[in-house]
Amino acid sequence: MIDPADMNVLIVDDMENMCKSIRAMLKIIKFGKSYTLAHNGRQAWKMLKKKDVTFDFAFIDWNMPVMTGVKLLGSIRENKRLRDMPVIMITAEANMEIVAEVAESSIDAYLIKPITVKALADKIRPVMERVTNPPPMIYHLKRARDFIEHGFPDDAMEELKLAAKSDPESSKPIREMGILLLQMNDIKKAEKCLIEAAKMNNLDVLAFHNLGELYLKKNNIENAAKFFEKAMNISPRHVGRATHFGKILAGNGFSKKSIKVFNKAITLSNDPLALQEEIANFCMEHNMYDYAIKLYSNLLENYNDNVEIMISLSHAFAKTGEHSRALNLLIKADKLDNSNVDTKIKIAKLYIRINKPLRADEFLQEAAEIEPENETIEELLKKIV
Repeated sequence: MIDPADMNVLIVDDMENMCKSIRAMLKIIKFGKSYTLAHNGRQAWKMLKKKDVTFDFAFIDWNMPVMTGVKLLGSIRENKRLRDMPVIMITAEANMEIVAEVAESSIDAYLIKPITVKALADKIRPVMERVTNPPPMIYHLKRARDFIEHGFPDDAMEELKLAAKSDPESSKPIREMGILLLQMNDIKKAEKCLIEAAKMNNLDVLAFHNLGELYLKKNNIENAAKFFEKAMNISPRHVGRATHFGKILAGNGFSKKSIKVFNKAITLSNDPLALQEEIANFCMEHNMYDYAIKLYSNLLENYNDNVEIMISLSHAFAKTGEHSRALNLLIKADKLDNSNVDTKIKIAKLYIRINKPLRADEFLQEAAEIEPENETIEELLKKIV
């Protein structure tokens, strides 16, 4: 095992002074040889992905702009080369979400601000002890993970049983059994394991999330929604979970509930505009036109001359019978991109719908000049005649 005094340490915090303060305290306790500072998750992730640089330990701020500490940690744990790196999360307060993240993303420890030298040393010591001498449960969980990745689920299950036996108080081995059984499509046994894990630890967010997935497979939408909602309430910052839950609700007719969930997801997202477009497109497929109009309208306020958004919004207006507003947007889009035949055809179709064939003919003739052999244009022209 590497000597703590010889470690390469990554410190990630959006406040430069905090980064420097942590570095100074680490030097006092003789932890680390070199220190790399990053001021948001995205910057840190670029550093971590470099093959020629290896970090042995990381201190990551929980709440940062651009890319949060939570998202950075998730990326680390999903990467085979980086996933076992010890991480101490730095937070302003120890709330329920932090506790949930310990279960979900395998935070090694969390440190509450303001940080002192003693508090830092006290947190590092047990983490290093676990890294140097992994507890039996951790050892067996990692072996199970390796067996799963190499396609040996039965061997993985045996390791998970050993992990559960080595630490009967932890919900994690039981939950991992449930997840593996769910992947193996053994629904009955998976359900039993996941419910047991959820009872053992009412903050085991992954147990609740996978119960949601399990009941979705059983087509039990009511239970699926209940467990997805429980997972989201424990750890609402997971935008993907919230979006997934919202789509499930919408797809099963609970549109009002889904809109509340979508709004929450957008609020939490690091890229709210991209998420709004994704959700708006989904809503168009599920006849939620009013909400799609709201989202597309907001997007258009941010991207004034985006032709694709104009066309999407016009389509939503057309679906709600607001043909005049739909036409205005399409005509504006046509002016911005006068060579787009599809836009001209859409305009012509709307004019035909509101019984203005002469206006339709005008745009069809323009489209025909660009694509004279377009069959759709020919058919529409015949309708006008």
